[in-house]
Amino acid sequence: MIEALTALVVTLVIFLLMAVAYLGWGRAASRLISIAQPTSASPMLLIWLGWAFSLWILQVVHLFLPITVYVVIAVYGLGLIFSIQPIWHAVRSLKKSNFGFWIIFLISILLVAVWVSLRAMLPATNYDTGLYHFNAIRWINTFPIVPGLGNLHERLAFNQAFFTWVAALNFYPWFGHGSSLANSFLLLLSFASFLYFLRPVLHRPALLIEAHPFLYASALWVIPILGYLSIISRELSSPTPDLASSLLQLNMFVMLARGIAQWGSEERWMKAESAVVMFLAATAVTIKLSNLAVSAVLIGFCLIYAWRVSKTRIKDLLVSLAPALAVILVWGFRGVMLSGAPFFPATIGYLPVDWAMPFNNVVGQANSIYSWARQPHALNVLGNWNWLGPWLIVAGQDSAGVVYPFISAFVFGGLALMAAVYALLKRRGPLRWLYWSILLLPLLGLVFWFFTAPDLRFANSLFWLLSHSAALLLLCCLQPLLSRRGFAITLCIVFIAANFLLVKYSVGRYSFKEVSTSGWQPETTFPLIQKQTLSGSLIYTPDHGELCWDSPLPCTPDFNANLRLRVPGDLGAGFTVEQPK
Repeated sequence: MIEALTALVVTLVIFLLMAVAYLGWGRAASRLISIAQPTSASPMLLIWLGWAFSLWILQVVHLFLPITVYVVIAVYGLGLIFSIQPIWHAVRSLKKSNFGFWIIFLISILLVAVWVSLRAMLPATNYDTGLYHFNAIRWINTFPIVPGLGNLHERLAFNQAFFTWVAALNFYPWFGHGSSLANSFLLLLSFASFLYFLRPVLHRPALLIEAHPFLYASALWVIPILGYLSIISRELSSPTPDLASSLLQLNMFVMLARGIAQWGSEERWMKAESAVVMFLAATAVTIKLSNLAVSAVLIGFCLIYAWRVSKTRIKDLLVSLAPALAVILVWGFRGVMLSGAPFFPATIGYLPVDWAMPFNNVVGQANSIYSWARQPHALNVLGNWNWLGPWLIVAGQDSAGVVYPFISAFVFGGLALMAAVYALLKRRGPLRWLYWSILLLPLLGLVFWFFTAPDLRFANSLFWLLSHSAALLLLCCLQPLLSRRGFAITLCIVFIAANFLLVKYSVGRYSFKEVSTSGWQPETTFPLIQKQTLSGSLIYTPDHGELCWDSPLPCTPDFNANLRLRVPGDLGAGFTVEQPK
């Protein structure tokens, strides 16, 4: 019990220091990306911006140095210094604040923090974590970026920036529990952000039915998803970018919905919020390439908003894109270093440098991912639709994640269309196409996902967001048609209908007692054996199966006798493959 209490206190202290450091980096980044009045921006937006900006800094630093505790202390230490001014500003303005809200806010955050911390201390069970997540993080902690690391193990070429952040949270070699901090912190920050967006509603509940549904209901609608993820997901204890992608999608959706609500009003979408959305959208791509379509929609909205509403010139639009492009450029360069392909496993931009993975291997890995996503263990599923029947059977078994949100989206969308047509015929309001554009984010995201790698877990939050965007759209169409009381009742009914199955599954099928009562629990290990390549290099491989877990370096389940160190005896110099003669 003492170990659990100590681990909990340490985790909560690290969470607090992280939030403060990211607030500081958010303040500094807001200056660099030309936010005119960063002090007027929500502190939650600044924390998100600071998280994304510090992640970019860590990726740059890792080009030259391993991510050890000394690097992390320097990065977070600067963030703490940068946070002095915004914290001082917040303290000075505290007299004007609603103390009741802050008491509710802090107590709620503490309770959620305790819950996700104890859940995250359970051992990692995610298969891909044992396959390559832990190994990728160990390489980041031990060496600067290693050229040709994908030649050792193709999955180590997945250039996912999330691993750099988890490596930083290891405070290597002092701590080592970064995997339990990363996703749990993002879930906690998401909850804090949505609760903060609802601050005016907690002060004046009537705003929920008086204001545009996108403004406050969007944040309220996604909170049950966070509860569902915190209860049923075992990914809180794993350094998997899938959960991080889901959380980023939820946050960017709420930011976009709020932006659309303010688009045509006198209270225009703040420049700060638009800038943060673009930076987060670019960061989401570096976390998981499957976020590409969602990020493109978000950045497109921001640019159109700046052009149509703020009358921004084309030249200035390009300048506003520079921070997002900087994120993608650094990430793409890291991809070249790892595999020769900036967007691995895509072959776009492939460079035949000496450490590059053989081109056929890159193509083979891409085809393997696309095939597995359609039908695991099946052959010849590319270029035809033979996989669709079995895929639909599997998708139909996921009631909470696919079937229910898809059906509810269809119902909500159909009702919204009927309400919009009725209002148009009765001249009760115009058909506002801008509001309907909220559907573009989940729809285009799902289209991109379906035609690339339609594994259900790669959809992340998109099915839920499709349902919720249709529900919010329905409320927009009904608001001018109903009385205040009628709209309030309708809002409650739609909220319950949209989240019913999430709540039912969370409460009925999973135990709230599934937490760690002994602190950080030890990770799984498997016995290893050593093999020697033709060039004399010693490589660890699993004695059975393909899971290396957090093994000594270098380890791979795919032993290749033709693998060669670029500099004999120096793992940090990278790997290449000798073509058989």
